[in-house]
Amino acid sequence: MKVSSFKFKIGLLNLLISGSVLLFFGLFFLSVINRVGYERIDRELRVLADLQARRPFQKGGWDYFEELLQNLYGEDAKKQFAIKVASHRGEPIYSSLCWPADVLAGKLPALALATNTMIAYDGAFPMRLRAPFDGYAPRHGPPLPWHIRGPVFATAEGNRGRWRIVGIGNEEVNIFIAMNLAIFDAEVHRFRSAFFIAMPLALLFLLCGGWLIAYQSLGPVKIIAGTAENITAKGLDRRIPKTDADKEFAGLIDVINGMLDRLEKNFQQAVRFSADAGHELKTPLTILQGQLERALNEASPGSEAQQRNGELLEEVQRLVAITQKLLLLAQADSGRMRLALAPFNLSSALESISEDMGIMAPGLILEKEIVPRLHVMADADLMNQVLHNLITNAIKYNRKQGWIRCVLQKEGNMVKFTISNSGEEIPQADADKVFDRFYRISKSRDREIDGIGLGLSLAREIVLAHKGELVLDSSRNGITTFILKLPLCSQPA
Repeated sequence: MKVSSFKFKIGLLNLLISGSVLLFFGLFFLSVINRVGYERIDRELRVLADLQARRPFQKGGWDYFEELLQNLYGEDAKKQFAIKVASHRGEPIYSSLCWPADVLAGKLPALALATNTMIAYDGAFPMRLRAPFDGYAPRHGPPLPWHIRGPVFATAEGNRGRWRIVGIGNEEVNIFIAMNLAIFDAEVHRFRSAFFIAMPLALLFLLCGGWLIAYQSLGPVKIIAGTAENITAKGLDRRIPKTDADKEFAGLIDVINGMLDRLEKNFQQAVRFSADAGHELKTPLTILQGQLERALNEASPGSEAQQRNGELLEEVQRLVAITQKLLLLAQADSGRMRLALAPFNLSSALESISEDMGIMAPGLILEKEIVPRLHVMADADLMNQVLHNLITNAIKYNRKQGWIRCVLQKEGNMVKFTISNSGEEIPQADADKVFDRFYRISKSRDREIDGIGLGLSLAREIVLAHKGELVLDSSRNGITTFILKLPLCSQPA
């Protein structure tokens, strides 16, 4: 899927970078919590185990140890802690009631085997040999120093969850103290749940934050786009306002405004040239037309001079029509097209042109559906020129024994005129160019079909000046349809 929004791309990039960092540190934080928690538990277990490994072995001493745990950790100590004492040969000596019975010996921490230790004293007591404990035997004399083995740690699954076990030993016994990890696991689970709940919210915040930063950063781009969108041939004097944008955008604004200055200057020169050329050609063409008309009238009927003057007069009249259209287009480009607006009966005008159509194209079938008394505010001469151009095109580019259909109707607050004709359809490649100036479809460029490629362009400019719309609706299956829309006005009294 292609993402076209630059703001979304910035937000997504911010999400990927910041989210990856956040996820990494979040997982690292969870691992640190887990490691620190185990270290804290191991320290507690080590202190308890070391305390028991260094005290003399006495019967009933282990019950005292459980009472000590209860005093330290409260009533839940019996559920949270368990102790197991065994000889070096693995013979059980003592086991708490809550010791997890399903924790096998193979899962307990492995302690190194005890070795015989010879202890010498200052003559007050004889030398004694301390051997591995094989039962309880009272000793006389001062207490002997212990050789402590361990501590070693292991984690095992029991019948009530997971247990953290420390193993420590001396010359007489191996001591195993287990701590239930249920409370620790619950605490870690709360941290993990909070992290995975907060993580999507943080990612959403990062995405929105990146989008907001991009939105604010692209503010000058919106201003540039909005101004450029409103720049037309009639509004080349518009310029992009300078804002407090960053220097990169400020430079871009200066470049675009400089380009608009050059475009406006060149366009105004072109418009002035068209208008000046039209005005300069209008007078000599009018004089030439008058001279040819007089020479045509003075020539003998059927003579070669009359035929030659007639052909020249047709060409001059063609140049006069081109000049008039160029003048109108120049006025439209400069926004100075003069409109003598008045209520115009579009229905009546179409009825009148339809009657003339029977004379201009007697071989064509005319179908019409005209709603009466539909008025628009328009310049009568220019609007008649538009209608005449559309009808003329429908006749010129029709086929023999073809048809033309005209429909005029009301559509909301608009008047809609649809004209369709049979004939060869306009190729799709040319559909977007039919309103271009001097553009003619290749198959119609021969001189058998009169035209210079300005009619539709001028018609659309006139319609736009009347705040209307003229479009090529479709051209397929041998049918070409144009649609004209103009604002409806109330019927004059």
